[in-house]
Amino acid sequence: MFGLGHGPWGEAEWRNWGLSGWMEAEISLNALDNMPSALVPQCIFHCGGSSTVSYSYSSPLQDFERTTISTASVLEWVRLHANGSCRVVMVSSAAVYGDQGDIDATENATRSPISPYGFQKVAAESVCDCYSRFFSVPVSIVRLFSVYGEGLKKQLLWDALNKFKRGESQFFGTGNELRDWIEVADAARLLALAGLLPQSAYEIYNGGNEKATTRDLLTRLAHAYGYDGKIVFTNETHSGNPHRLTANNVHARRLLNWNPAVSLQCGLERYVDWFQSVG
Repeated sequence: MFGLGHGPWGEAEWRNWGLSGWMEAEISLNALDNMPSALVPQCIFHCGGSSTVSYSYSSPLQDFERTTISTASVLEWVRLHANGSCRVVMVSSAAVYGDQGDIDATENATRSPISPYGFQKVAAESVCDCYSRFFSVPVSIVRLFSVYGEGLKKQLLWDALNKFKRGESQFFGTGNELRDWIEVADAARLLALAGLLPQSAYEIYNGGNEKATTRDLLTRLAHAYGYDGKIVFTNETHSGNPHRLTANNVHARRLLNWNPAVSLQCGLERYVDWFQSVG
């Protein structure tokens, strides 16, 4: 496995993660062309793009370039070099659905993003559809919902545990926002199945597991951490943050035989253990 992306990564670390090589570069045709010449992979897992709605508001052009242009570059490289033998797995987001109301979104639901971040993901998905239809590039799109787990920072759980550590417990929102939580190992297994199992030339999968409100999640996290302070919400909201964002996962379960293995409670306890080990 060979990796390409942002950030310096020491050889010992990327080898520990199972990579045979790592290149620090923007995802572009030029960078892809500079990979080892003999490398025509069976599958490319494309995780490029920004990871926050806030960044898409503060830097919309850069968000577009990182999300949509990088996706087009990967697809074009596959078109030029792989001759239909390499499947692209694009990591998309539940943000493409926007606010679907009080239902679990299915893969064929109308995409109605309510943030620039969601619009960029829709644009990237459309480029995938184009290359699959007209240039025979096999594509699987995996729309991940709220991913959490060991090793992940800059997210709600990481921020919350750092607040608890400082004796703080105030959070943005109402606490009633309902999300579909998926532990990172389950998400990784879904991506692997979407990339390596036989399937049609173009497939879309939802990736969620267990539903919980922000209030319930933080209450359970605080209990696992041993924090007994009162959790308070500011009741502030913004237009890019839907009240509910939950998944119907039947398609992935049926077609890929994917079944999430980590319950939310177990995942939260694992995350607390990991946080304490690195903190």
